[in-house]
Amino acid sequence: MPTTSRIRRILVANRGEIARRVMRTAHDLGISTVAVHSDADGDALFVREADRAVRLPGVTSSETYLDGPRIIAAALASGADAIHPGYGFLSENPGFARAVTAAGLTWIGPSPESIEAMALKVEAKRLAAAAGVPLVPGAELPDGLTDSAALAACEAVGYPLLVKASAGGGGKGMRIVTAADGLIDALAGARREAASSFGDDTVFVERYLAGARHVEVQVFGDMDGSVVHLFERECSIQRRHQKVVEESPSPGVTPAVRERLHAAGVALAEAIGYIGAGTVEFMVFGAGDEQEFYFLEMNTRLQVEHPVTEQVTGVDLVAWQIAVAQGESLPLTQEQIRLDGHAIEARLYAEDPSRDYLPATGTIHRFEAVGRRGLRIDTGVGDGSLITPHYDPMLAKVISHAPSRAEAAAVLADGLGRMRLHGPVNNRDALVAILCSADFLAGHTTTSFLDEHPGLLRPIICAEDEQRHAIAAASALEAHAAPADSLPLAWSNVRSAPSFVTLQRRGYADFTTVLVDRDRIGARYRIARTPAPPFAGAFALDGDSIDGATARLEGRPDERETVVIVEAGGVAARCAVATYGAEVFVDDGVHSSAWSVLPRFADHSQEAAGHGPATPVPGTVTHVAVGPGDAVVTGQTLVVLEAMKMEHRIVAEVDGVVERVLVEAGQSVDAHTVVVEFAESVHPEVTA
Repeated sequence: MPTTSRIRRILVANRGEIARRVMRTAHDLGISTVAVHSDADGDALFVREADRAVRLPGVTSSETYLDGPRIIAAALASGADAIHPGYGFLSENPGFARAVTAAGLTWIGPSPESIEAMALKVEAKRLAAAAGVPLVPGAELPDGLTDSAALAACEAVGYPLLVKASAGGGGKGMRIVTAADGLIDALAGARREAASSFGDDTVFVERYLAGARHVEVQVFGDMDGSVVHLFERECSIQRRHQKVVEESPSPGVTPAVRERLHAAGVALAEAIGYIGAGTVEFMVFGAGDEQEFYFLEMNTRLQVEHPVTEQVTGVDLVAWQIAVAQGESLPLTQEQIRLDGHAIEARLYAEDPSRDYLPATGTIHRFEAVGRRGLRIDTGVGDGSLITPHYDPMLAKVISHAPSRAEAAAVLADGLGRMRLHGPVNNRDALVAILCSADFLAGHTTTSFLDEHPGLLRPIICAEDEQRHAIAAASALEAHAAPADSLPLAWSNVRSAPSFVTLQRRGYADFTTVLVDRDRIGARYRIARTPAPPFAGAFALDGDSIDGATARLEGRPDERETVVIVEAGGVAARCAVATYGAEVFVDDGVHSSAWSVLPRFADHSQEAAGHGPATPVPGTVTHVAVGPGDAVVTGQTLVVLEAMKMEHRIVAEVDGVVERVLVEAGQSVDAHTVVVEFAESVHPEVTA
């Protein structure tokens, strides 16, 4: 149990944005902080901002942030008297909570008994039922259950159904199964992922409620036995069962159900003597008088999306956690907790939504958000931060708060659009598209939202804006190439042969070439789109003419950024162009685009790489499903890769015969590593 002594120094047993978030409140309260960090995080922002830091040798989570004894030793060595676990990692590990208190440290979280009661979802459902909370129809699948028995149990529940890991959350170990013929493979994959993520491969099934809302109630308890709720959050917009957009209050819950939801959350927390911050999650199904809700699970920790609750209540939940851990009573009674306006949070990830959310790695060259009223940024990255394959690919949480939901959505979409985010591929454009979509603004948000709106995952900017960006990029590149004491080439008063720059926009297969004809009058721009790169000597000087388009530099080019004013069709846009080697990023305050610069001559210096299915990102091989001589068919799983806390299946794109397997389970691999060679060429298809 937590102690009642005043906390002087907190070790944050986590990383990234949540470590910074906890440290911010601790410092505001006059409490010093300690960071623990892996070798991969040695220069991370949260490490720099801590008052003390302790290295945990290694890079994987199991070597570092999941090593409880080493973290406790770090707390004792650094003079910390309390540990805050953040979310994820060891935050819901009752054994770790017990070890913390046994070491004489204050545990800033619920009691080990409360964590234990809710840790295994099967047991949690039993406790919820005893507390009078309605449950989703489901079935337990104990160890040793035969395939035929599993099929029978799931048939009784009814399809579609959802396979879930008993010991974890965050979408790990989850699979949707629509028919019996996919059940056994789904169970195997869910068990494998659950064992890897949580060390427990126990799974169970629930009826999958298509078209339902995912709504959760924030609860808080103290040592005196008082429990309050801080209203609800809706988290229905998800990918891979992980939340992407969250908001408070829910736009679709009826007043009657809202009141019952809050009461159910408090009742469950009271039933287990809950202390600290917790979240009770529900599925809300139907509308109007027919609307009903079912218990999903309870998360015995601070949620990723806790800022939306903080914004609408004015409460610092981390400060409350610290106060309760010190033995203090809750700062407010239920009647004193008020709801103010609407808040929305969007999770910014280094991933490609158009490629099944494939995670990305690389350097964040620039991370800059425009400060404005009503906008909050919680992030663990900055200029120069490295996104590695070892941890979750979330870059930041961007949160808006406004008097109305419509205004909060507009503020958040505008804030995301104006961010300068130069680095790996990310989901920023998809988030803006979601927030601006008609169905989102109408509150038609269910767990099926992204499945029903696939076009939002790859939004397309209009052709005119894309052409402006291409012209701006070409002008900036030419300005950088010009001698320092000369005028930009676009302003030459001597007619010269047309020049061109060839670019490829990130995420697109074709190539864009900007041609510039110059004479005494000025420059004329033409843009050609081709399926192959038009290297010098093989390029036809034709393309769509951009009538009246002009480009001028605002000042001289800078090493970091060049500002180009591009005017076309009587509309001018101020484009900031940043170059990092062959990467070019263009921002105009409304849209952003990323481009690669192609050389003018083809590079034949290297032979083509070997053929065969390859890893899309760096990661660890967790399962090899084939061997030499095996005949495989299109879509068959060859190798399973774990990267950035997600499982990726590398499958055969066409039929073939395995000649050699080049990797083994447990092996760490780089991106583009060929994993299997075939007697006949087979190319990879990656799913996650």
